[in-house]
Amino acid sequence: MDTTGQHRNHDDMVDYKSMTTADSTPRRLTVEEYDKMGEAGIFGPDERVELVEGSLVSYAPPQEENHAGVVWQFPEVMRGRLGTRVALWTQLPLIISKTTVLEPDVAILRLREGGYRHHRPVVADTYAVVEIAKSSLARDRTQKLRLYASAGIPEYWVVEVSGSQLEMYRQPSGDAYVVKQVVSGSDNVSFEAFPDVVFTVDELLG
Repeated sequence: MDTTGQHRNHDDMVDYKSMTTADSTPRRLTVEEYDKMGEAGIFGPDERVELVEGSLVSYAPPQEENHAGVVWQFPEVMRGRLGTRVALWTQLPLIISKTTVLEPDVAILRLREGGYRHHRPVVADTYAVVEIAKSSLARDRTQKLRLYASAGIPEYWVVEVSGSQLEMYRQPSGDAYVVKQVVSGSDNVSFEAFPDVVFTVDELLG
């Protein structure tokens, strides 16, 4: 989320005293409350924050050179071939549910009149999401996979930077995907929504 918003009047802020119930059970945040926290300047300027099933998850932006390079390379290659057919949403908020906002490394979105300047994308706008993983690999294969599948994201790719390979997940069913395929090197890959646009793993990873 963009954490550079200015402080607002106290009337616009979340009532933080109500974050727990009388029996001390943590109260889940909604997307609206999450937005207000960002607008109020609660998060640090360099802090990346996601809302996961009502709970805040804060994590540092990627700094390792190889990881950062793939984060740049991947959407650049896709933009060259899919740019006129999709909107690419990179490390920006994607609303998954009323209590979950994630920031996938790349989201491949439907073109929409007026774009996404005033309305953040939701699941219905999404063809696929891509997470580029090194230290976050375990989370991307478990929690993130479950969240994307449960929301009905049609296709989910996990890029394993250290192993230079791609894990492709398709056909969401419940909290999992029915189809998994692992590819690497000169293997050809394409998104289900655009089978005519073919990449190799090597060119996507750089």
